[in-house]
Amino acid sequence: MLDHLDVWSRSRDSDLVLAHFTDKQFNMFEAAMRRKGIPEGEDDWQVVERDLQRVADKDAENIYMTALELHLRSKSDIKPRKRVDLDTWFKNYHKHEEIKEFYLQLTEDYPELITYIPSIGKTVEGRDIFAIRLTAKEEDGSIREKPQIWWQGLQHAREWAGGSTVQYLTHHLVSKYGNDDKITAILNETEFIIVPVMNLDGYDFTWKSNRMWRKNRRSNGMFHGVDLNRNWDDHFGEGGSSSFPWSETYRGPSAASEPEVKAMQDFFGQQKRIVGAIDFHCYSQLILRPEGWTTAPAAHEKEHKFVGDKISEIIKGVHGTKYVSEPSIALYKTTGAGSDWFYGDKATKANNGQRVYSFTIELRPSDRVLGGGGFILPPEQIIPLGEEIAAAMEFFVDYVVKNPLK
Repeated sequence: MLDHLDVWSRSRDSDLVLAHFTDKQFNMFEAAMRRKGIPEGEDDWQVVERDLQRVADKDAENIYMTALELHLRSKSDIKPRKRVDLDTWFKNYHKHEEIKEFYLQLTEDYPELITYIPSIGKTVEGRDIFAIRLTAKEEDGSIREKPQIWWQGLQHAREWAGGSTVQYLTHHLVSKYGNDDKITAILNETEFIIVPVMNLDGYDFTWKSNRMWRKNRRSNGMFHGVDLNRNWDDHFGEGGSSSFPWSETYRGPSAASEPEVKAMQDFFGQQKRIVGAIDFHCYSQLILRPEGWTTAPAAHEKEHKFVGDKISEIIKGVHGTKYVSEPSIALYKTTGAGSDWFYGDKATKANNGQRVYSFTIELRPSDRVLGGGGFILPPEQIIPLGEEIAAAMEFFVDYVVKNPLK
């Protein structure tokens, strides 16, 4: 039955599963439980939120009121008008057009650090997937060859906190360059390749039609969408995904069939010096290391475990938030996933033979917080989330650049 549900999380310590039901699915499930004589209760099954639309509507109202307050405040601001107000940016979530303006503003403000790339490829619906290069440039504006770090967000459309975290990290680095010795050293010796919004079509759809939309917007006849994080060209279709177009984990017809995934793979392969890659998702507070397609330990399990455990430790030290560090397969099997592709043989070959430290980080909230919507993180948590991840990423970047995988 789980193959036909939108599974949000699965407990590692028990058989607890949190899943989203449509009205029809829930009516069928409830009738089946009634026939079997299994009443609703904590020991067997329980409804943690009967009206998810109410939660989404409340979140939308919160975002609207915050945006209205900030707009009214800016109307009385006598400062010269910029694309975005960086002082209030992280008090709310933003549409993809606004996120693009955010990065264009940073490019204007920090030309010595940022190179804006208008398009690395197009989505199913024809939108340009933009990216940036972030590093301290030479005096003539050129970029010398340095080890590279890859960050990407919003592969799954509904995971808004993944996008805000990538934005926070970018601003954290540029705003502290020249003022913070560690950040200055990192940008002097490292180049960041950042794709802020991978799934532009799906993300736009979460704002306009369905806040809980996960996939891209590929038309599959009666159904829409491919799960991009099951479409990468690494052990594609070997389990942990679905062949049914209506499934939330529908993998698509073939590896890298989706233009979003193909664009990412091609752009990654153009870099040649990547030593670390992070795919930001939410939720469950997990640091997932290779691999998701097999129970056999990855060749660099020891190195990945050390880094993952250290990230968890640093995050906890900021606000006390507890993240679990574990192999992806310990959560559940996945194939065709981005983080496995980054670590896998095809990406390594494209990357001049350099194997990459690769992680999926599942951000706030915890999967143990029942009720409401796990994917709907309140805007007031954007900054504390960014703060704890920024501290961990300072370690991650410094360590993997100095200790590349052999």
